[in-house]
Amino acid sequence: MGCEVVLREGAWFIADSHYARYNTALYDFLSKLSPDDLPPQIFLMGDIFDLLFGYARNSIQPNRKMVDLLQQIARQCEVIYLEGNHDFGLEPLFGGVIRVVPRSGQPLMARFAEHSVALHHGDTLQGVGYEIYTALIRNTLVDRLLNMLDTATDGAVIGWLERYNRKKRPCYKIDDFEKLMRKRLDILKERYDFDIWIEGHFHQNVRFDYEHLSYFNLPAFACANTYTVIRLEGDSVEFEERRMT
Repeated sequence: MGCEVVLREGAWFIADSHYARYNTALYDFLSKLSPDDLPPQIFLMGDIFDLLFGYARNSIQPNRKMVDLLQQIARQCEVIYLEGNHDFGLEPLFGGVIRVVPRSGQPLMARFAEHSVALHHGDTLQGVGYEIYTALIRNTLVDRLLNMLDTATDGAVIGWLERYNRKKRPCYKIDDFEKLMRKRLDILKERYDFDIWIEGHFHQNVRFDYEHLSYFNLPAFACANTYTVIRLEGDSVEFEERRMT
């Protein structure tokens, strides 16, 4: 898999904000930015929305103002959206303005100076059960059926999903995370050519550096209202965590 995008100095990475009517922090931050505040690139690393299925139309309306804001921003700077496991089927929704990368197109391979960078939401190598689950929820017929059931029940289906998601704790520590990630990296290195792997999904906000290989799990915006800026210092790639203001 060759280089598909060139990372620009100062690009932003925003992951796992889980925007919803009950969690508007990312909207509050982005809506205050002027064109001069925007970076050259923004990478939305998945789970930006807590519940947005592009083929389940009833999930779109509660998120409409955030959708509109992202489209507005994308007219002023490059925005690349890697779908997550809470937000998918987005090409019809954003495709005209934002580059949408489905799970099947991840990792998105990028070049930053002399570094080969792999970008992924993070929900890969999760086991057979997860693969079956994620294939089902991304099936357009399943999503349309969900939408029909939601309409027939006056919003009960999506309402239940929203309540279920709202009960989840977005901030947590995974025991032995480095050990688990090292095993994943060994497998991923056999499949892809990269020296930096960047992903979200796990909400851990940690970086591990090995010989000829670096791993960065992005901070979840839903936890600390922070995003990440990528910079080059000499030959070294640095990640600067910034808090919304």
